[in-house]
Amino acid sequence: MKPNVLFIVLPYVVHDIDSTRSKIRSYHAFPYGLLSIATYCKDLMDIRIIDCDTDPKYKDTIQQVLENDHIDIVGISMMFDISYIYLEELLSLIKNFDPTILTVLGGAAASYSPEEILKEQDDLDALCYAEGEIPFKRLLESWKQSKGIGFLDNHPSWITRTTFNKKQRPVASFIQNLDDVINIDYSFIDTSKYETREAFSPFSSYDRKHKQFFISTSRGCPFNCTFCSNSKIHGKKMRFAGVDVIINHIRKLVSRYEMDVLTIYDDQLLIDMPRAKELFRRLAEFNLRIECPNGLSVRYIDSEMAKLMKLAGMDTIYLAIESGSEYVLKKLIHKPLELSMVAPAVKALRKYDIFIHAFLVMGMPGEKSEHRKETSRFIKSIGIDWSGFQMAMPFKGSRLYEICIKNGWIDKQSINSIDMRANGIFVKTIINIPGIDKEKVNQEVYEMNLDVNFHNNYRMKIGDYKTAARCFEEVLRRYKEHKWAKHYLEICEQKLLDKLT
Repeated sequence: MKPNVLFIVLPYVVHDIDSTRSKIRSYHAFPYGLLSIATYCKDLMDIRIIDCDTDPKYKDTIQQVLENDHIDIVGISMMFDISYIYLEELLSLIKNFDPTILTVLGGAAASYSPEEILKEQDDLDALCYAEGEIPFKRLLESWKQSKGIGFLDNHPSWITRTTFNKKQRPVASFIQNLDDVINIDYSFIDTSKYETREAFSPFSSYDRKHKQFFISTSRGCPFNCTFCSNSKIHGKKMRFAGVDVIINHIRKLVSRYEMDVLTIYDDQLLIDMPRAKELFRRLAEFNLRIECPNGLSVRYIDSEMAKLMKLAGMDTIYLAIESGSEYVLKKLIHKPLELSMVAPAVKALRKYDIFIHAFLVMGMPGEKSEHRKETSRFIKSIGIDWSGFQMAMPFKGSRLYEICIKNGWIDKQSINSIDMRANGIFVKTIINIPGIDKEKVNQEVYEMNLDVNFHNNYRMKIGDYKTAARCFEEVLRRYKEHKWAKHYLEICEQKLLDKLT
């Protein structure tokens, strides 16, 4: 008999803020990782999913499920540290109802803090390290014999108190054939309860609700960028799903759910250039708007790639440039990018009128004011349409986090220390380097933003006031009192009126 499994997605959405603000988890996204596990393992279990962010009475719902169904396993998803404050209460509810229910936890945030979580959560039986499809499938396959208890202590990707006391290091179990997890089964959830936001672009349309879905067609990253923690969860070796399988899934999403926006969340979508080109070539038939908000590498963008991306439905490209300083790229970030690669990629994208949004990481330990000035000059010299500046953050799992701990630049982060201010903005870890004036760095980055995005806006410079106006409108949608967005929007509107007279 198959075990009954209840999957729970812990709350992670910030409800009491303006939902238009960027970089805030204020919208409901599909629990893609959990759905991937459910899809991969559905023949071995009976499944119920409760997403706490789509059910305001989730505790009552969980209680009802426990009372009405004989639940054998509760699997809890915790992707973000902010969700940890909800874990203890839900575990207590489950174990108080039936102490024999097996409780397991997974998700990126869980993988970064396993020892701390197991020490603090007495009602948690085990924690899954990294990807969950194979470990959970092996647990279900062993269920008839051991009810999971002995199995969990002996599988390298499950962390239990026994393995913890033995000081066994967990080992990730990576699924090699991604074809098995592309065709996500959305029947486990009510898709109408979810709403994903398009990334910043003058071509995003926020005035109507889209049927937006996302997909991850590859996993892994062979690079070693200091600020990134991706390889801790998905490893360095690249794994790909086949293009045929991807296209069949897209066709189902279009026909069954009327999808009109596709978000591709790969970290290295273009690294296999022939595969990427074939994928874009075949996506063109669906007439979708496609976005890749994780950023793309300029290394793999040639004229043919740019043309195929445009034909597939990409009007905006997010380039992971990170810095306009060779020193910062090579010595501080360790990104395998030559700045000489950027201009040819930009030229190719310009040829097909694709809006170019650059991702830039500022404030890396060792970065100086002169390096930030280099970045500003570089952006303006190659003609980036918009630049998104992000201060360097020592996220758990990244080498930057380890470097900061080693040098005493940050305190070791307890998962319990993640909190929010009253206005809903996440409290962030600040890197305190002796001799560095943080306020001065923040001010320089703020002025860089004004310089390249407003005072020297590329679209205004070339006379494309319509696109520039839409950018400033989007800024004002997120920050209603932004004086420079108001100022330049007025200029753009006047220029457009002048053209009509």
